[in-house]
Amino acid sequence: MEFDAERFLEALRETNESTEGTGGIGTLSEKRLHAALKRCYAPDPFHREVAVGRYIADVFDGERIVEIQTAHFAYLRPKLKHFLALYPVTLVYPLPRMRYLIWTDPETGEASRPHKGRRQETPLSALHELYAIAPFLPEEALTVELLFFDLDEHRLLDGYGKDRKKRATLVERIPRGAPERVVLRTAADYRALLPEGLPERFKVAAFQKLTGLRSRQAYSAVHLLETMGILIQDGTEGRAAVYRVTEEG
Repeated sequence: MEFDAERFLEALRETNESTEGTGGIGTLSEKRLHAALKRCYAPDPFHREVAVGRYIADVFDGERIVEIQTAHFAYLRPKLKHFLALYPVTLVYPLPRMRYLIWTDPETGEASRPHKGRRQETPLSALHELYAIAPFLPEEALTVELLFFDLDEHRLLDGYGKDRKKRATLVERIPRGAPERVVLRTAADYRALLPEGLPERFKVAAFQKLTGLRSRQAYSAVHLLETMGILIQDGTEGRAAVYRVTEEG
């Protein structure tokens, strides 16, 4: 039930081989990354897609649950509440460390050469999605594993605008290799994400500028760290809240 880089690469190879001849990118009922991660955490197929009460766990070996989630964490709340009342849970969150975009014309099937995307995710930017489950994060039974991959990201040219890329369909993300792993288990792990050079008192705008996060990501990160007791509001300046870092307990 622990992540192992060599086992993941083997699981990815097996997943790629098992999907050959299925009709190409976008025809799979389950994405390759998700399937490979399940194989990695549960080499025994009987431990995958297991009923735990009224919910299905991605991985369950009788002692621990592994859930793999890529987005829409708000939908995970009832399931997570149920699981945590019964067993320890590892929540696996795969993210792009570097994206290599491949655009496919849905009419001709012609695909572009991979080119690097400009946006990369970081542990702090990951807090934007985790904020949806912030009340669960302090629980001892919950471990969050952030896995940062270099990915080939396949998208269809079916969006808006002249280049048809705005709000285009994301079809598949295929890893180029093993990920960098960041484990968040305790308040100290989250505290370690604070950027260097943070002023004694600061607004969200200053936090955003220092970290390079987008506006919504910065607000989510600050409020999550506040929920964890790592940051505390320390007055206001104008209409903006001012925060400071709490003392380590």
